[in-house]
Amino acid sequence: MKYVTLLLCGFFLSSCALLEQPEPLPLYTLHSGYFETVNILKDSLALDAPLCEASLNTHRIALTPSPYQRDYVADGSWPDRLSDVFYEALLDGLSQRWGGIYVNRLKTGLQTKYVLRTEIQDFSIHTCKNAQAMAHIKAVFKVVDLREREVIASHMFEEKVPLCSLTMETIISAFNQGTHDLLEDVISWMERAVFKSSLR
Repeated sequence: MKYVTLLLCGFFLSSCALLEQPEPLPLYTLHSGYFETVNILKDSLALDAPLCEASLNTHRIALTPSPYQRDYVADGSWPDRLSDVFYEALLDGLSQRWGGIYVNRLKTGLQTKYVLRTEIQDFSIHTCKNAQAMAHIKAVFKVVDLREREVIASHMFEEKVPLCSLTMETIISAFNQGTHDLLEDVISWMERAVFKSSLR
């Protein structure tokens, strides 16, 4: 009887613990912003899923309080892992610019000449002491000629957007502004230095 009572108590306590789960964090989205469409590509481009180290590649919005420390924003999160969230923004921005016919995901299996590979090196809020807080975005982009199987161009891009406060609205606005500015630079670089032979 005593054993049955203990089991019932344990079940009751477990049920209470399940009922008291914390509220899910609000979700915040990342967008590429607006890009003017120019129909200049004659060869297709496939985007590979971005690479990202583990402490960044989560649903959590990353903080960097010191050069060797990682933390996370307590009041919100991304709707998916950072690599997937950034992938969607990248695909949207480049599709706006060059048209959805010429820009696709690598996994679609369509014939393509170029592949864009991305490695996200930083996508966090820097809150180091004695310095203004800022959204820091840093990524390496490589363009691969799939037919020749060689990297034809590689460049690191970086954006820093100062924050006037550490509210969620300010943080997300800074990430969206930084992403748009970064993609502007990437598009300019690719049109100027990479796709000379593929422009109409």
